[in-house]
Amino acid sequence: MSPAHTVDDWPIAPGDWEVGSMDSPTAIAVVGRGVVHIPSELYSLKGTVKTENIGIEKIIVNIISNSRIRFLIVCGKDEFGHYPGDALLSVGKNGVDEHMRIKGSRSAIPYLCNIPRDAVDRLLAQVEIIDLLHPKNVDEIVAYDPAYKFDEERSEELIGAVRKCLDRDPGRFDGDPIIVSTGAIMGEGGMIGKELNKASDRFASQMLRMPSQRLSTSASLVVVSNTFSIILDPIDSEIVEVPSVELAMRIKTYLSGG
Repeated sequence: MSPAHTVDDWPIAPGDWEVGSMDSPTAIAVVGRGVVHIPSELYSLKGTVKTENIGIEKIIVNIISNSRIRFLIVCGKDEFGHYPGDALLSVGKNGVDEHMRIKGSRSAIPYLCNIPRDAVDRLLAQVEIIDLLHPKNVDEIVAYDPAYKFDEERSEELIGAVRKCLDRDPGRFDGDPIIVSTGAIMGEGGMIGKELNKASDRFASQMLRMPSQRLSTSASLVVVSNTFSIILDPIDSEIVEVPSVELAMRIKTYLSGG
């Protein structure tokens, strides 16, 4: 946690956000590249979530740094494999385990490595998470991240849900804002996504080598600097800067079947 930021800088974590009314108790997380237009006075913050790890961490950081937010609506279409929507809803239902893995999530790498457990506990105490994900049928979930627009029915459903939140507004949460700041969270979402994809491609390519070379794929990454998020890949003797050292470790373990 860092005292370097105040709620005057809100939202704390950068990303694809639209700030509405600071009097609204509702934040809206749109899964993927969904586009929906609702009156800005109805919500405090509206933005997209595209990853089941750093993307969710950014949402948590922005919510717990504003005690006025009491509801989080998760809407849009989930993405096969990453399932960021499922991961976010699972945080609300199940929390995280001792390894900061989101319990009950079917996402590929649902680890919240860059925030403390206290941040998750605060989220669960502060907000009610509302599920408006569509479709529910796994066969209809998109296999990649296309842009899409909410149809009229879904837009009206979302607006109706926001208005119900306003009617049930319990008022400001009884607790000071919590400020969390790390390099991964404070980075721009687009850059982080590209860097995570590059890290995944790097580790996956190692497993496509000749069988005699695959023996080395279990080699652990070496942390050169936690402060500057720099690791050494012992297989290629390559020094790499990553958005999150801990998440890079999790990705390597996941891809190598560890």
